[in-house]
Amino acid sequence: MRVVVSPANQLPDKLAIRWAEIQENNPGLASPFFRPEFTQAVARVRDDVLVACIEDGAAFLPFQRSSFGLGRPVGGAMSDYHGLIAPPAYSCDMAEVLRACRLQRWIFDHVPAEQAVFAPWQTVSTSSPILDISEADHAGSTSLHSNHRRKWRRLEEAHGPIQVDLDVQDPALLATCIKWKSEQYRRTGNLDLFSRPWTRALADIISTYREPHFAGMLSVLRVDGRPIAVHFGMRSLKFWHYWFPAYDPEFQRFSPGILLLLKMIKDAPTLGIEAIDFGKGENHYKLRLFNRRVPLLEGCVTINHPLWMVTQTQTKLKQLAKNSPASDYIIPPMRRLIQWARFR
Repeated sequence: MRVVVSPANQLPDKLAIRWAEIQENNPGLASPFFRPEFTQAVARVRDDVLVACIEDGAAFLPFQRSSFGLGRPVGGAMSDYHGLIAPPAYSCDMAEVLRACRLQRWIFDHVPAEQAVFAPWQTVSTSSPILDISEADHAGSTSLHSNHRRKWRRLEEAHGPIQVDLDVQDPALLATCIKWKSEQYRRTGNLDLFSRPWTRALADIISTYREPHFAGMLSVLRVDGRPIAVHFGMRSLKFWHYWFPAYDPEFQRFSPGILLLLKMIKDAPTLGIEAIDFGKGENHYKLRLFNRRVPLLEGCVTINHPLWMVTQTQTKLKQLAKNSPASDYIIPPMRRLIQWARFR
């Protein structure tokens, strides 16, 4: 099997075009994370982003490689989807691909389950909740909408007229979104994904993309001209990835983030959007709005059997701690440690 590895920012145009063609013709790669533009954006802020071109463009594997030969998905903890860029049912020897990439292992936690080449390396099965707008007459329950219509009226009565813009270009507003999100991470005891300069720079770069198949999407809810909820995400041709929602805590009782999300859902078809992907997790709002799930795999491809055993042991310990009666005390520090490891 022929595998050629090159820096992502040096990928020849003809191969980038081939990558885009594969993505556009495989429904399982509909997420904007699978677009070449996302990998190339990360490569503009990091110098460890590489792409393995398999069999002259039959498939691609974007990855990050450390000096110790450890591989991560492009973007690390910023990545909500990753895997092979390949036609449906494509098959290859992933261990052989790793050897060609000079990797000891490649850790993954958001690979679509339909990518069967990763099944032998799977340790955990999870899923990402999605709202398929094309199949939903009404997203969420009647009580959800009636409750938030009341909050909308109360917000308007208390603070003035409400305005929603789904797609704006405003660096200052993006900075506000990142600031609020960082504060939320700290309040909730989670790792601040924007604590490193490269992640902020990545958001700035993605916000400048305006192509039909890949674009940054900055949405805002204002009251009397003042932003109180902002969301920064990405879109591909028909998929909108719900990525970084944030809001002004002063207006928390009005649930401004959900008000903005419901407006996004209502008006998404006018932008050509057919589905909103909420990303992995069991947040309350996701469970009230999703109507299908994308099965995902977590695991580690490795060419070293002892490393594979270590990964399996780590996973079992994580699951044991999660099921322990003391999980409320164990899981938060463990979650922060895992997030830090992914981020690093």
